[in-house]
Amino acid sequence: MKNLIILLLIWGCTQKYADYDLIRKVDFNQATFERPIPATQVMAQGRDELNECFNQWLFFSNAEKEKNERIPEFVRALCPGKDFLVQAEFKERWWTTLFFTQACIDIKTLCGDARRSK
Repeated sequence: MKNLIILLLIWGCTQKYADYDLIRKVDFNQATFERPIPATQVMAQGRDELNECFNQWLFFSNAEKEKNERIPEFVRALCPGKDFLVQAEFKERWWTTLFFTQACIDIKTLCGDARRSK
């Protein structure tokens, strides 16, 4: 029983989910997100996904901070040649032990293409 209590004190895990119905890639900021209002209709064409993890040993780096700083870059890298992401699902995972921490991000999205006027 004592070992179980010690294990629970030195190990932790959390998940966070976020869904965005429309993202304009060049403007994306997760902390201050506002849904864009495009001038033309955006149609979903194709899909893309990204999975990335950041590791931290002891206190030599900050995995969570690195992940959060890279999210806008990941969003811009998804769906090359497209300006929008449609129905984007973000799943962030973070777990830690006494000596090691890992922060991960999984993004699944449809690629958005602005409909051209005739």
